[in-house]
Amino acid sequence: MRRRVLLGAAAGILWMVGGGAAYAAVPHAWILDQQLDANGRGYTVMCLWGTDYEMGYAQGQLFDDEIVTAIAEGKAYLGTFYYAIARGLIAGTVWMPVGVEDELDGMVDGIAVTYPDEGIDKIDLKLMNTAGDWAYACRSHSCWGRYVADPIKTISTRRLDFTTVIPSMNHHVLCARSPDGGAPRWVNMAWPGIVTAATGVNEFGTIVSLHDYNSDVDFTSGRMPRMVACRHALTYATDPDVATHVDDVYSELQNYELMTGSFFNYYAPEGYGGVIAGHPDQAGPDFYDLRKPQSVWHHGEAIITTNTWTDGTYTPADENFGADAYYNDETPKTQESHWNLLAQGANSMHQLSVAYRARGNMSVWADGRIDGVGRTPRIEVEWPVLFMNGDMNCDGVSDVFDIDGFIMAILSPAQYEIAFPDCDPRRADCDGDGVLDVFDIDAFVGLIVD
Repeated sequence: MRRRVLLGAAAGILWMVGGGAAYAAVPHAWILDQQLDANGRGYTVMCLWGTDYEMGYAQGQLFDDEIVTAIAEGKAYLGTFYYAIARGLIAGTVWMPVGVEDELDGMVDGIAVTYPDEGIDKIDLKLMNTAGDWAYACRSHSCWGRYVADPIKTISTRRLDFTTVIPSMNHHVLCARSPDGGAPRWVNMAWPGIVTAATGVNEFGTIVSLHDYNSDVDFTSGRMPRMVACRHALTYATDPDVATHVDDVYSELQNYELMTGSFFNYYAPEGYGGVIAGHPDQAGPDFYDLRKPQSVWHHGEAIITTNTWTDGTYTPADENFGADAYYNDETPKTQESHWNLLAQGANSMHQLSVAYRARGNMSVWADGRIDGVGRTPRIEVEWPVLFMNGDMNCDGVSDVFDIDGFIMAILSPAQYEIAFPDCDPRRADCDGDGVLDVFDIDAFVGLIVD
């Protein structure tokens, strides 16, 4: 993992740097890299695997101090009276996919190991996980076709513009999830204890994220918070043909009533995505519009989302980062230039960028704001590294001791699961194509040699 320090000498922070080594954590979780100051501000890069409950339990144990503190900060921010009202409103909301409820149950139990007397329950966690239903202002763009050069097929970058509601938001977590049961792997950029999504990317290279648009809130029981809808959209589509995903996700979301109005980016690679608009006061389905790339806007090989409406044939009125000038220059873009186009945002809470080459084969960059200091070092990591592909015995290192497990996973994943019950046979997918086969051998050798 390469790091680039962006804070500058004036920041004056002494970071605890991982130096590339893995950090031992708890079952079903591993911290790959962590840079935090004495006040717990900075970033963590981690992976989770197993059942939803196991992943939630791992987070509860790993971040128990941070989650307890964040909930206390939230109560202080709202006040006792309004916090109680907010709990009542969130208690009646709909959460999908169904496994997210198990994940929250696991987190409650994991926290209770160390803090049995705090009385933290699932409603506390749900309230924390819907912070993004109150306000977001963001910028995003994606390009493909003439705007990229092989081997890159698509570059997508998303900037979250958001105030720091509670101090705990100064700890940014890039969390990779590898769930049991065949759901897609996905990565979330958020904070400790967040199982919903404001900015995420799945194994197909699709960025799903929120923008603030026309954001009336309807607390009628039975509605889905938009951060929950974002999480559901990230993991719903499983067809190997990514061209089908945006329509499938749009159709699925129309089954639910929305709590908070929003734009949802569904930036599937190579132009197969779009932007979904939702609002709680629609006469028909609350998710009511799907905007796909339009040929008259930069050849239909780029798409942009801000916080103002466009049908895709023109640049939205509040665009303020120079997208038209950037795409009028039709030379292929780099991930660096794509990132830098948004990086000047003074209010950026975090930023995430993906350079997509193929399914499970992409570069992920991310950073986050630290109030009063600057920004974290930029995380630059390859997708297989996030999921510790090649680490077949789950000891945090890809080395010669993983050879037996790799062979077993390729030849008999069921036998591997018996021999390594706490690991995931998909770690043998070292070329990231979603298939365990002999074509993973060269990639595996490269991982253990490095």
